[in-house]
Amino acid sequence: MSLSFFLAATLSVAHADDALRSRVIDLLSGVEYAPTAADWAALGNGASTELLAVARDAGMNPTQRGNALVALGYFPGSDARSYLSALVRDPSAESLLRRKACLGLANAYKGDAVADLAVALESSDTQVRTYAAKALGLVGSAGVAALEARLGKEDNASVRDAINHALGK
Repeated sequence: MSLSFFLAATLSVAHADDALRSRVIDLLSGVEYAPTAADWAALGNGASTELLAVARDAGMNPTQRGNALVALGYFPGSDARSYLSALVRDPSAESLLRRKACLGLANAYKGDAVADLAVALESSDTQVRTYAAKALGLVGSAGVAALEARLGKEDNASVRDAINHALGK
């Protein structure tokens, strides 16, 4: 392989990666529009790598990072699962990111996310508990036991409302 061919191929891949990253950032930047599963699927599997990179990048806008965590729910995989799970369980992580990670976990892993979401449902942060309740509602019957267990001891009215809503009450 000639050096010029190698450089052209490398630049072509770098350009494709830059274009994909730019498209991912554009989709994550919307305030009034939440990208759909079809929007993400149109970008292909490479989008999950970019979403994970954005989610991990503390230098990125927190809203974009949060949106990336939700969007990872469209790309279930072991790297995404590990990151989302660790974030949901980390009480020192930013509240916004923990909340959005709850939604990503629920969307991607359904009943398999219950253990992680149950941990978030015990958070000292009422907003994290609220999102954990919403996420457990998304997983369906697998989340009922965790929701009912928390309802009996929940002292915050907003969280109780979210739990009741998730339980269909």
